Amino acid sequence: MILVDYVFIAIYLIGVLIIGAVFSNRIIDSKDMFVAGRSSSWWIAGLSGYMTIFSAGTFVVWGGIAYRLGLVAVTILSTIGLSLLLVGKYISGKWREIGIYSPAEFLGIRFGKTTVTLYTILGIIGRGVGVSVALYAVSILMVALIPLPEGHVLSDHLTGNLSVVWAILIIGLISVFYTVFGGLWAVLMTDVVQFLLLALMIVLIIPFSFREVGGIKNFIENVPEGFFKPVSGEYSLIWLILWFFLWFFQLSGDWVFVQRYISVPSKKDAKKVAFLMGGLYIVTPIVWMLPSMIYRVIDPDANPEQAYILISHLVFPPGMLGLMMATMISATMSMVDSMLNVFAGVFTFDIYKKYYPKATEKRLMNVGRVFTVLYGAIIIIIALLVPKLGGAERIVITLMTLIIGPLAIPAVWGLFSKYINERAIWLSLGITYSLGFILKMGVLQELNFFKRFFDSSGFIIDFINNNSELIDALIGLVIPVLILTMIEIFIRGNKIDAGWGRFMNFVNNKIEPARKVNNKSGVKLSLKILMWCFVILGITVAGLAYINKEEQNILLIFSFLLLVFPLTFVTRRQLKKYYENKL
Repeated sequence: MILVDYVFIAIYLIGVLIIGAVFSNRIIDSKDMFVAGRSSSWWIAGLSGYMTIFSAGTFVVWGGIAYRLGLVAVTILSTIGLSLLLVGKYISGKWREIGIYSPAEFLGIRFGKTTVTLYTILGIIGRGVGVSVALYAVSILMVALIPLPEGHVLSDHLTGNLSVVWAILIIGLISVFYTVFGGLWAVLMTDVVQFLLLALMIVLIIPFSFREVGGIKNFIENVPEGFFKPVSGEYSLIWLILWFFLWFFQLSGDWVFVQRYISVPSKKDAKKVAFLMGGLYIVTPIVWMLPSMIYRVIDPDANPEQAYILISHLVFPPGMLGLMMATMISATMSMVDSMLNVFAGVFTFDIYKKYYPKATEKRLMNVGRVFTVLYGAIIIIIALLVPKLGGAERIVITLMTLIIGPLAIPAVWGLFSKYINERAIWLSLGITYSLGFILKMGVLQELNFFKRFFDSSGFIIDFINNNSELIDALIGLVIPVLILTMIEIFIRGNKIDAGWGRFMNFVNNKIEPARKVNNKSGVKLSLKILMWCFVILGITVAGLAYINKEEQNILLIFSFLLLVFPLTFVTRRQLKKYYENKL
């Protein structure tokens, strides 16, 4: 990278800090900090939820699958979008309708304090480790592109590049800072800005990539056989069906996404949040995955996980690589800040406030901020330790699949079932986690009696070893659903669970407190920030056009399109004010 690349990365990082500082003035109580005062616009919450699914792994993992298998990666990601449409139809509006301030509050009412404690511990551990790995992954990409002078205080003496330790600290600390001071409003707004930057860079890289490969026709003619098939042996139709329902439950009950559904003013808005996320996830995966697919034609022998960064190196003119790196950083920061805010909210409302019910709003906000700092520090420390865990990333991904899915399923089930109780949750999780441990950690392979009496030919063990993704989906989805279905059948007709009575009583007697601020003020401020981002990005791309004479025309077109939007918005507002004053 050249100097201008570093400048663009620095501008982006400083920009998110400024957003955090701007929204800190809006935080007047704990509701503002953790649910944006229920005044977030549906499109802001929807874009934030869309970006929360992203991380550097989107480019590394799914980009690698797109490089190897082609259209299969698009099918996998679009399936997430289809599941979100089902979430919007039946689930997201329900979360907003019941009037909770955190998903843990629902669990406490419906199932009791012990369940809240269990979910909180497992969620903090599972999500924390997953976010740490994502933070480490984007830091690895970042340092590969940033060489430093010999002896520089931030450099790694072995490589001469930016040290991974410093990269993790920089990205992690910035994420913690704007989450602490700006609350959910800052998280939502930075996610929107990150979406804008992502969209810009992906749209820019596609024409450059097609030009490098010799055009669309040449790309289609030179891909491997079966490259445009929607499924493969590795990711079969059965696996995709399981994947669809696994994501349905995760997007229905995972605390990060529930927070988006309850941060908007109404049930109708919560439905729109999920529909927007779903629509984008159906349409946009083909756009994300095309660069990696195109690079397969350019270099068939590349490392699949490096395909995205390699094609960025190849096709982007000087200065734009920094923007691409900022895109990858922003995707990971979106995941980090979302996790920090949602678990800070859970700790504040559902743990601290339960023990100190008379705590003032100022005390609750300070507690939330202290937890955010401490949890952020733990995530950063785990990220720093990832290199010492050799091979831990595959284990982490497996644990994420086996922990988060089984946690979300009973929570969603409890929204509708009168009979599922706390014991049912413990039974579901206990059996699921036990099977996951036995099958995924190699315990079954070591049991001689199993080999002798049930698998003398070794077929079952070979199937488990050769179908890791399918086994994950079966354990994380089918087992808990099957257990809860059996419990539902056997106890239906018996006494309705007491937790359901508490839940119905809460829903029927909830009162939305009056807000001290205009609900529209946060949205107006968000729109102003968004317009300024369009202006800054438009000017930045115009500057790149001045530097890169060969790509000047296409860059000027993109600059014009970016600047037209805010100019149209401002002109429309001025005309509206003019006619209102005239009348």
